[in-house]
Amino acid sequence: MINHDLSAFQIVFKRVSPTADLSRFRHLFVLISIIFLSVGSTFAQISVGLLTKESVSGILIAPNEGKYLLKSEAGDTLYKFRSDDAVSIEALGDNLVLKSVYGLTDTLQSIAVIGTGTNASIYMRIGSEIKQHIYFETVNITAKQGLLNLVNNLNLDRYVSLVVQAEVGSGAADEYYKIQSIICRTYAMRNLERHATDGYDLCDHEHCQVFSGIKPPTNAVIKATAATSGYVMVGSENELILSAFHANCGGQTSNSEDVWRESRSYLTSVIDTFCLEARSSRWSKSLPLDEFLSQAGLPIEQEKYAGKTFNQPNRKKYFVVETDSVETSKMRRYLGLRSTFFDITIKDNEVEMTGRGYGHGVGLCQQGAMKMAESGYTYSQILGYYYKGVSLVPINSLQPEK
Repeated sequence: MINHDLSAFQIVFKRVSPTADLSRFRHLFVLISIIFLSVGSTFAQISVGLLTKESVSGILIAPNEGKYLLKSEAGDTLYKFRSDDAVSIEALGDNLVLKSVYGLTDTLQSIAVIGTGTNASIYMRIGSEIKQHIYFETVNITAKQGLLNLVNNLNLDRYVSLVVQAEVGSGAADEYYKIQSIICRTYAMRNLERHATDGYDLCDHEHCQVFSGIKPPTNAVIKATAATSGYVMVGSENELILSAFHANCGGQTSNSEDVWRESRSYLTSVIDTFCLEARSSRWSKSLPLDEFLSQAGLPIEQEKYAGKTFNQPNRKKYFVVETDSVETSKMRRYLGLRSTFFDITIKDNEVEMTGRGYGHGVGLCQQGAMKMAESGYTYSQILGYYYKGVSLVPINSLQPEK
């Protein structure tokens, strides 16, 4: 855990002696800087667009914990929820129609559902769905052309804990939850204006970060978020890093420029033996040669490829056969492959592909990091291994751009 009482800038440079996997992982050098400053428990609020992939025309909301009010755009209190209460909200053109069993009947253009209490939260049921979403703190609601616009305003660390729960689930090591908390917080702060034109900071699906509202965070996730509260990763120029991660690297991560063109000093390829026994570490696929060539965007010259092989003992940027070449990142997209880390054997007009890993391969390998956490590595050691030369700093130490 970061010691918040220290005020000096401290460099942590450790040569790790692994307590497990020693024969597979003999030399691991970790360099990570941590700036120790006082960090308050409350940070910036963040706004999240809810159910942005769905067309929602009506919802039913009920208090889960704490007390809730409905307020108008002017801030006037319109309604106080009772403990056994529920309010239906329907979009009618650009207006909201509100009804409750306790006599509320109103038509408005916008409302705020505001909770009081440390863990104030509401249940939300969408249309005729049976499942319930749980959202914390405040939800602002407007309507446009018969559809609801829902925006959740909440504390950043609560947002982080909900995303970590959605991304990781239950059963991970405490140190791994700390890792994912820092990754999530860094991503959120780096992308705060991604949906500025939509009226909120981030959306609730994979385009930003998964924020489902289906499961509240467990105690383990809440503790991990609190243990790293306020800390984000920055690069050598004190910029918030692109905190990329993926499920499984197959034994070696990718350079960022091999996948996304742009080279980033902290996203360089590293060898990772910790993920090799995970379920996502291996895959295979076969298809006819003519189909392979067509989908990969290669010349349809089957005789040219007969008997050819393509091997990647280490990750390569290009698939090359004689004078033809295609970027492996494009092949992954064109052919629907799990990763860019694959070998190919062509025989009898059939293409056999055997691959390693799952995902784009850049940055932190989740299953490798989980195994490292289980083996006794600290979150700072693990982050320092996958993200080269980064520093952990408190959010309030970053100067806003002018």
